[in-house]
Amino acid sequence: MNYAGFTKPAWTWLAQPASTLQFLGQPLEVPLQPARAVRSSMGHFLAQVPWRVATHHFNLLCSHDTPRFRTVTADRGRSEVGAALLFSFPGIPMVFAGDEIGLTGANGEGSRTPFPWDRSGSWDHATLRTYKDLIALRKSSPALRAGGLRWVYSDDDAMVYLREAPGERMLVLLARGPGGEIVLDEGCVGLSGEAANCYGGAEIRTSNGKLTLPGEGPMAQIWRLS
Repeated sequence: MNYAGFTKPAWTWLAQPASTLQFLGQPLEVPLQPARAVRSSMGHFLAQVPWRVATHHFNLLCSHDTPRFRTVTADRGRSEVGAALLFSFPGIPMVFAGDEIGLTGANGEGSRTPFPWDRSGSWDHATLRTYKDLIALRKSSPALRAGGLRWVYSDDDAMVYLREAPGERMLVLLARGPGGEIVLDEGCVGLSGEAANCYGGAEIRTSNGKLTLPGEGPMAQIWRLS
């Protein structure tokens, strides 16, 4: 269960500001970090293990021993960004039952509530659709399931990376808050054809060897490159 290399870095990027959360029964101060620091933390962790091991980590946003991720973020938009990170990052996505419908809980005991089967009650159907769409995309994509990872961009509020496998390349943009457009060189992405949006609905603009990606968040976008 990849708390060190995934859960904690994700929390430090997406948690509500000035958070003190319960983690495995103990209080944990969660500093808010820029995306570049989270990228560095995740990268250093991945560098310490064989790639085959990294692809078999159980990545998770929360568990029965922690607060629910919706409580960590206190925001549906940031929770969607976290879900997109979970399903597009190397490793095996692990979903704590109830996250897909937006359940909350401030600690391990508060998170271990019975699953509410009444769909007309506490279910967040927009969050459920997010999880369904991201799961379907990952299942259909060899690059998201087993491709390599190449970081392209990071600043305070946004990160961009490539997942690449033979025959498929996926470009992932995650933004936790409002920001300006992101301009990249075509060469660093390697776009020679089209960028078909697979999640999020936004387009990539191309001009004079530059790619312009939307930066306004919270937002997740995934494109298949050709």
